[in-house]
Amino acid sequence: MRTQSLKWLFALFVCHYALATTPLTSVLDKLQSSWDKTQNYQAQFKQVVYSKKLHTKDETEGTIFVSKPGKIRWEIPNQKLVQILNGNRLTQIKENKRRKNTVVDIYKDVSKSIDLKALAFLAGTASFKETYNSSLGAEDAENIELKLTPKSSPDERYLAEIDKKSYFLRALTTDTADSRVRIDFLNTEINTNVVQGLFEYQPKPKDIVHENP
Repeated sequence: MRTQSLKWLFALFVCHYALATTPLTSVLDKLQSSWDKTQNYQAQFKQVVYSKKLHTKDETEGTIFVSKPGKIRWEIPNQKLVQILNGNRLTQIKENKRRKNTVVDIYKDVSKSIDLKALAFLAGTASFKETYNSSLGAEDAENIELKLTPKSSPDERYLAEIDKKSYFLRALTTDTADSRVRIDFLNTEINTNVVQGLFEYQPKPKDIVHENP
C-alpha cells in the first residue's frame, strides 16, 4: 500500500511540474500573433512586490486598463488611488477623505526616476523574438511558462504565464536585483471599448496639484 501511495504522489508531482513540450518557436509565434491583435485590454489584478533589500512584501488589488502603445491605468480602490501612465507621463490621483480633497502628483517624465521596461511589456508593441532571449518553463493542460530576458538588460528576468487557449497573459513576474514583482490577471477582457479618456486627468479647481519634472 505504501508503495502505491508513493507512486501516486510521484505521478502527481510530475503532472504538476512537467517541463514544457510545446516547441519554443510555436509558443513565441502564437504569443506574438495574439499580442499583435490586441489593441487594448482590461482585467482585475493582484500585484505582489517583494523588496530583496528591505525584505518587505506589498500587495495591491484593483483594475488595470491598457491601450497600446504606452497607456496604462491602475485603479486601487482600497487605497483610493488611481495611477495613469501615458507615454512617459505619470499622473497619480490620491483621494483623501479625511481632509476632503484630492492630491494629484504629475510626473512629466517618470522615466527619469524609474525603469519603464516592465510596464512597456504590458503596453508595448515589441517583437518578442527580437527583444528577448527566451526559454520554456513548466507546462500543463491550460498554461505554459515562458522565461524572457531582455537583450538590452540581461540582469532582468521575466516569467510570463500564458493561457494556452488564448495565448494571453495570466500572470507576469519581473525579477531584478532589487525586487521581484508578480502580477496576476483575472477576468481579462480583450479589445473592448476602452474609453481613451481613462488615460487623461484634468485636475479640478480644489485638487492639490504637485508638478514634478
